[in-house]
Amino acid sequence: MALVSPGVQVSVVDESFYTPAEPGTTPMIFVATAQDKTNAAGTGTAPGTTVATAGTPYLLTSQRDLADTFGDPIFKSDSNNNMIHGGELNEYGLQAAYSYLGIANRAYVVRADVDLAELEATATAPAANPTDGTYWLDTANTLWGIQEWNGASVLNSGQVFTNKAPIVITDSTDLSNTGSLGTNGYSGEIPSATIGSIGSYAVVATTTLIRIFYRNSYGTWVLVGSDAWTKSWSTVKGTASNPSFAGTAAITINGTSVTVNSSDTVSDVASTINGLSIPGVTAQAVDLKLCIYSDGTSSGADDSSLGGPILIGGDATRLGELGIAVGTYYPPALQINKHTSIPEWKSGDTYTRPTGSVWLKTTTPNLGASLILKKWNDATKLWETISAPLYSDNQTALYELDPTTGGSALLTGAVYAETNVAGDTQPLATIKLQKRRGVAPTSITGGKIVAGSISVGSQSFTISATDNGSAAFSTPQTVTYSYTGAASDATVLAGTINSVNVENVTASVDAQNKVTISHALGGEIRFVDTDGVLLAAGFTPYVSPTAGTPNLIYVPGTSSSTSPKQFQATLWSPVNDLGTGFFTSSATEVTGSTANGRLWYNSIVDEVDIMVHNGSEWCGLLYDGASGQSSNASPFYDVDATKTPDADGPIVSATAPLVQSDGTALVNGDIWISTADLENYPKIYKFNADRSDLPIVNRWFLVDSGDQTSENGILFADARYSDTGAGTDAALISDLLATDYVDPDCPDPALYPKGMLLWNLRRSGFNVKKYVKNYINTAGNNTRYGSGTGESMASYFADRWVTESANQEDGSGTFGRKAQRKVVVQALQATVNSNQDIRDDESRLFNLMSCPAYPELIGEMKSLNYDRGLTAFVLGDSPFRLTSDATSINNWATNTSLAVEDNDNGLVTSDPYLAVYYPSGFTSDNFGNNVVVPSSHMMMRTIALSDQVSFPWFAPAGTRRGGITNASSTGFITSEGEFKSIALNEGQRDTLYQNAVNPITFITGAGLVAFGQKTRQLSASSLDRINVARLVIYLRSQLNTLAKPYLFEPNDKITRDEIKGAAESLMLELVGQRALYDFLVVCDESNNTPSRIDRNELHLDIAIEPVKAVEFIYIPLRLKNTGEIAGL
Repeated sequence: MALVSPGVQVSVVDESFYTPAEPGTTPMIFVATAQDKTNAAGTGTAPGTTVATAGTPYLLTSQRDLADTFGDPIFKSDSNNNMIHGGELNEYGLQAAYSYLGIANRAYVVRADVDLAELEATATAPAANPTDGTYWLDTANTLWGIQEWNGASVLNSGQVFTNKAPIVITDSTDLSNTGSLGTNGYSGEIPSATIGSIGSYAVVATTTLIRIFYRNSYGTWVLVGSDAWTKSWSTVKGTASNPSFAGTAAITINGTSVTVNSSDTVSDVASTINGLSIPGVTAQAVDLKLCIYSDGTSSGADDSSLGGPILIGGDATRLGELGIAVGTYYPPALQINKHTSIPEWKSGDTYTRPTGSVWLKTTTPNLGASLILKKWNDATKLWETISAPLYSDNQTALYELDPTTGGSALLTGAVYAETNVAGDTQPLATIKLQKRRGVAPTSITGGKIVAGSISVGSQSFTISATDNGSAAFSTPQTVTYSYTGAASDATVLAGTINSVNVENVTASVDAQNKVTISHALGGEIRFVDTDGVLLAAGFTPYVSPTAGTPNLIYVPGTSSSTSPKQFQATLWSPVNDLGTGFFTSSATEVTGSTANGRLWYNSIVDEVDIMVHNGSEWCGLLYDGASGQSSNASPFYDVDATKTPDADGPIVSATAPLVQSDGTALVNGDIWISTADLENYPKIYKFNADRSDLPIVNRWFLVDSGDQTSENGILFADARYSDTGAGTDAALISDLLATDYVDPDCPDPALYPKGMLLWNLRRSGFNVKKYVKNYINTAGNNTRYGSGTGESMASYFADRWVTESANQEDGSGTFGRKAQRKVVVQALQATVNSNQDIRDDESRLFNLMSCPAYPELIGEMKSLNYDRGLTAFVLGDSPFRLTSDATSINNWATNTSLAVEDNDNGLVTSDPYLAVYYPSGFTSDNFGNNVVVPSSHMMMRTIALSDQVSFPWFAPAGTRRGGITNASSTGFITSEGEFKSIALNEGQRDTLYQNAVNPITFITGAGLVAFGQKTRQLSASSLDRINVARLVIYLRSQLNTLAKPYLFEPNDKITRDEIKGAAESLMLELVGQRALYDFLVVCDESNNTPSRIDRNELHLDIAIEPVKAVEFIYIPLRLKNTGEIAGL
């Protein structure tokens, strides 16, 4: 702005533009790793490995930065700690980045959205981690403390306890709902008759109430401690075998006279006893000896706690002949007590007990009970063992766990196991885990009291409670008041409770007119609701979040039918907040439901479900045409079982079978899956029994895996997992052979000929599957199964495992490590193709690209480079398993197998900004293990070192700048998975170089050296060399930076001269730095015509003569005669 009055105005015009230096060598590295890895410090999850950060470009500046972001690189080993060379779960890209950052300080790393940990081989379908706080009763490691008494004499190795390891049942399918109180001691589900044998014990842990059963001599399961169990063992057993009687006389049993005749046998005596119907007593002849049984209710004594003893008296002669002494005999008993309270059941003790009595030892010494309860900690991903001691009831648990404060010190989640849960006088072998629902106080709150809630008149109930220092309840106090039936009865009820002064117990009324009764220490309160006032006040035992009073139960041994009702307020509960059991019993780890998208690499090779086209449908090889939906049998079915294929399905073996798996003769329809070459699995053969002219071993004919059109071909697709739509578990292969069931996504049989085979990928192993929730539309019909519109899928299980490892391009299946690789490559390719962040060429500047160990990514990185304006150089890899012979190298480099993408079969991509190296390297990982790494691992670091001592336009090859510093050897992986070290000879190097693949070899005196610098530019030009290609990349970046300040400047001679001058200055500098021999810059009216100026264009034409590297040195050596050279 012009000055109006005298003054000074200073203006500054910045014409000091210059081209800034190019950033140093910075690679973009694409990697695949396990998900949610621990960072290098071990303090938490590495942030770069979470699902949320997949695809995020991280700029890392050091090895520590990399390890904290992505964790240490992981390389897998086998069970013998041998490294798995070339394994598809190895983190090659991360190791390459770690090595690179050892000598540089900038690298971008992008992780693909795939979890390598999910691709670990497993024979069982994976499930998710349980939710945080899940409880698991580990039945495989739990000790139950069952000690069986042998009451025989010491001379007969008796008078001792024997530990009994029970069968633990956690699956309800192993139960039978046939139990009755009289026969089994329990009315409900008991162990199935197919479980165990006579003398076995079984723990039924399918519900919150755990029961222990015994299988008696009749083969009947009886609840230990029940009357049915008591009479499973004889209380009185005669010692005389098949006695004769000298006369007739009477003996007495519990005062009842039993006549024994001189002509009687032992069986007759037993029949006489049974005919008298003596209460609780039965008899039987066992091994010609008289055995008398008590069911625990016999009336031989006034003390019922003794369990129904039997009093024997009467004629001493008859008793002597039977081998029975006069006296009192006590029946088998169950004692539940700690290891310090050994039952006194020996022959000299007051209450001798017979063989079969059981001591449930509740403490751990000497094989006592030890319930292994575990809780899942989602933060540590570990199971934490929770103490679960055994006690007889809640109040005893309070005393034992917190004797001084009566429950105040107990935390939420504390657990104990209650025994003899119903509190029976004659205990039962029942256990119930109880968990602390909260901390003190123990409170129960009734319903809102309104007019009429409580009946008019005097009503009573009793109340007692626990206190610190005691396991007993206080003396019950009677709470009596005459209620008026008004809402004010709430205040009356609370006040009356407080007036009886039960220690630690108080009552109050809240704003909603509800009465709350509390135990200050978190102890137990018992009520006997004599007149029903508590029930009227809304106190009902807890059932679920919508029914009942929290923290209120029926007193153990009572129920809703007990009169008067008895309640107990407690913080102990066997259920969670939803009213269901808080723990799960299982011999294996409890898991959550499989997460949607979870991958599974099924490692089983020998489970293959192959189906056949029967002319209308796909069916099992042995389908009979009548047991399913299709009326057409399998072409291989025959009513004569000796003429049908192997009943176990396809024969999977390394050598050609000579007979079926059961030894019978091979027939048409038998299929052999060869495992001799797992790298190229499967090789499928069909048996031709008609070729009797050939030896049996030669009657196997190879099936073309790439033929999906003819009757001799085979289709690879998902067809079914179970033999019904509702099945959740994998069906046995033998069961699938006989069924025609298929899932609705099974290939349409109308498109394929009769006789064609179908390899069912969903059920077969050795491939990668993905779990898809709600894959099945249960509202629709299965059009592939059933007549008409198909079978209704309303009862189908909605989720399915879906094959994730796609087929090969010829339609054959992908198996083994190739299946794992297919999934990883797909994720990496998706990352490169769809990621917009890495296409940002303004804020993310890099000039190298690599995806170590994955030649399949070469094409995708080439496309990305073009998207970014060709500002980076791509380093591609050769296969780990490419052998070093010239034929193999030439076939791969020239793609003689016609591969459709860069992979183990062929090298497809050509581009001047791409270089490929061979072979692989041998180095050590962060844990000191010797591992095989791809060529890009070595070359990224080599290029960076070259750039540090020179410039990008210097060839990163030869002994001066091509030395390999992060590998000790080079070679390839053999068919046996072993690394074979090689030093490429001249012929091998020539073959590589002729095919634009750069050799890395051992040079004597120099070590490992990159001995080539060709790009994949297949036509001869300056760009067929790496140094020139990288110079061009450098110029693209620098010229772009140089020209930007001139945007929107006037398109006149001044601007053109300025930009020309800037370009010439850059070129001159490059001449001085040995990048160019010469150059020419044109920016005047000759190339900026009026029409171009009118289009707002400025043209800067530059011609360069790039410096070439010396690659071939010729030294002719002439021999001359003496003195001849001096005359020249």
